Parts: sequence; structure tokens; C-alpha cells
Amino acid sequence: MSSQPATPLLYAELLSNIRQISLAISLGSASDASTRVVVAADGEKVELQHHGQSRTLHLPSKVALGGAILPIQRPGASALSWRLPLGQATITDASSAESSTWTATDLRAGSEVACRQCQAVVVNQDIVKVWKDLPSENWAEMMEFWHCHKPGDHDHNHHHHDKSNGVVANGQTARADDMSLAARGYGASSAISAQQSVGFVDLTRLLFVEQDCSNITYSLSTPEHGSPDRQVVASDESGNQFRSLNVFCSSCQSQLGFYNLRTAAVTLLKWQVSCDSVSNLSPGLEECLAATLISTIARSGSAKSLLLPITETMATTEEEGVGKDQVVHVWVLNSGIVYTSSATEATVTRPGAGSGISAIKLLYRLIPREEADRMLDSLTGDAQEVNIPTKAIKEVVERLDRSNCLLPTTERLFKEWKVGLLRR
Repeated sequence: MSSQPATPLLYAELLSNIRQISLAISLGSASDASTRVVVAADGEKVELQHHGQSRTLHLPSKVALGGAILPIQRPGASALSWRLPLGQATITDASSAESSTWTATDLRAGSEVACRQCQAVVVNQDIVKVWKDLPSENWAEMMEFWHCHKPGDHDHNHHHHDKSNGVVANGQTARADDMSLAARGYGASSAISAQQSVGFVDLTRLLFVEQDCSNITYSLSTPEHGSPDRQVVASDESGNQFRSLNVFCSSCQSQLGFYNLRTAAVTLLKWQVSCDSVSNLSPGLEECLAATLISTIARSGSAKSLLLPITETMATTEEEGVGKDQVVHVWVLNSGIVYTSSATEATVTRPGAGSGISAIKLLYRLIPREEADRMLDSLTGDAQEVNIPTKAIKEVVERLDRSNCLLPTTERLFKEWKVGLLRR
């Protein structure tokens, strides 16, 4: 019994900086006289004929070779590739596109917040009077740096010359400086606290005061061991204090986020909730992580990150594997691409995106937790720490593995790394 021929895979990626489209095809068998690749007359798609099979791929942007038959440079090869020049239409650089995650100006005042899994309301309508964007996560350190090194402050180090009090005087002055910074609200230990009727927004989270939330369960571990009364679970049985509690939907028991004991705030993960927005977007885990990685690059200058679980609460599971014994090491290659692949039916992620999918292209691999710890402790290490829940890390790996299958077989690996795509 003869086996079914392999299905050809077509992949196209917009290279806006050089105004070309990279087209790659994995035939699954050697090319021959039956193999033919034609650009449609409108320049918006390519058509492949191979061993009686026919495949069509819409391109991320219109090309200038409408109606052209693409030459096969190496007859008998099973992997084909071309660079196609773009048409005359102006192309917007995908890396400059606005984030598809919610911002304060995108969310409507008074809108309710609901569990995305079961639609149970956790912040009632008209509770949030105003939305505010949170500053970047290292805002306190930067403000302290500015205060200590601001121009024109020539008396900044005067206490270092006090010989009468020596080290004690310096220590007292240092403590006084720390207290002064804290009083100004931007010491390194400062944190933004939740406010009633105000919803705070950052790249991955929505932050609320506890009184504004309803229908949620607090727990140190799983929802079965939780309670709607936070005070009941604020300490474990041995009296140990935790910095955060897990927050679950009381209706379907999906984990929605965390309760931070330090800031007295309920933090809801964007990809776990729904909210009325001007853009009508509902950012998923991929979009939120992509925005975080792009922000990390802008802040640190490093394209490498380690995805580590949030460890401020007791673990919800004791399973080994990704998030516990293994860490995801990612290396962003391109923070703004637009691609299409014949392996997926999805083509449009948001209005104005054309026929392509906006994404970041990255390398990823799993490394032992010990290696990740050494990288973070190293003075010369360039990997940045990105914290998301363990369950989310596992889901990210699954989605990256699926995205790897959208690429031609010759482009899926680079040394010990896999190549993946994250929607943005």
C-alpha cells in the first residue's frame, strides 16, 4: 500500500527594511518537471503545483512580480527559497506597530472586568472610574538614580568629608538619604498601591484595590484550599507569611492572578480576563509576553531573557519539568515581523494588519534551573529575568513548539536552539 505524499509547506516573511518578502517552500519530496511556483497576477499570493498537489499562500504584502513563474535554482531539491521585491505600496515597519495589549487609553471607564473562561464578573460595571498606566517596572530604581546624580547637586556627597563622625556618620546619613527617598515615594523599596475606583494597567496585568473586586477566591495553593475571605488564608498553618496569594475565579476556578500583600492589590492577568476596550481587542498570553520581551529589550538592551515562574506564593503544583526544574531561555531575533504560513488558517490578528500575522521571531531552548541561576548571578550575564506563572510558561512552550511547525523544515533549528514565533 503506497503512502500518502507529504504535504508541501509554504512560508513567507516580510523583510520591510530591505523591501522584500522571503518565500520558502518545503516540498517533502524532490522537485521535478511537475514542480511549478507562480506569483498570482495581482501579486498578492503564490501558487504551487507539485506531484499533482496544489497549494496557495497569501503573501504578507503585495509583490512586484505579478504573473511571474519563479525559477527553481536547484532541480531535484526539496527545499526552495526566493526573495521577492515588494510592490510600490508603502510598507509600515512591523516593529513600530502599536502593542495589541490594553493600555489605559484603550480601556473604557466604567467597563466591567470578567473571567475570560466563564464570563463571571469580578469587577462590576461603573466601579472603575478611571484607568491609569503603570510606569515601567524599574521606575523606582531610575528615580533614585536621578535623585542621587541629578545635575547641579554639588552638595550631594558632603557627608563623605565628615571626619569627626567617621563611618557612623556616613551610615546615619545614608539611612537618612534612604528615608528621604522613601518619603519622596521613589526609593528602591517603593511600590505603587492600589486605589479605590482606579484600575492600573501595565503590559501584562490589571491592578485593583481589593474592595473593588468580587467573585474571587484567595488561596496559598489551589482553589480547593482557598476562601473568599483573604484574611483566612493570609498565613499558612505554620504561620509563615507569603508576599502574595493566588487569586481564582470563584465560578470556574480558573486562576486570574494574584493578591500582593505588600501593595494590598489584586493583580489580574490580562489574558485571563475580558474588558471593554476601544480597540475591541482581547490580548492573549502570546501578545502579552511579546510586549514584555520587547519592553525588556528597550529597557536593558539585551535580547535574551529567562522565563521564570512567579515564586512569591506557594506552588499550585509540585510537578517537575518546565517552570520547576527547567527554564525557558529565549533570544529575540526580530521584534517585528509579518508572516504567512500554509500550515495555519489564521491570517489576520487585528485591523490594518493586512493578510499577515504580526509577530516576534525568536530562538528558544530549555535549560536546567541551575544553569539559569548561574546566568542571572553572573556579573557578565546578559539574560534578563521575566516572571510569569508556571502554567503560563508551559503554555508558552507548547505554543512555540506549534509555531516551529509553521516554518520550513530547514529553518526550524539553529544549533541547540529551536526557532519560534510569538504573536504581538
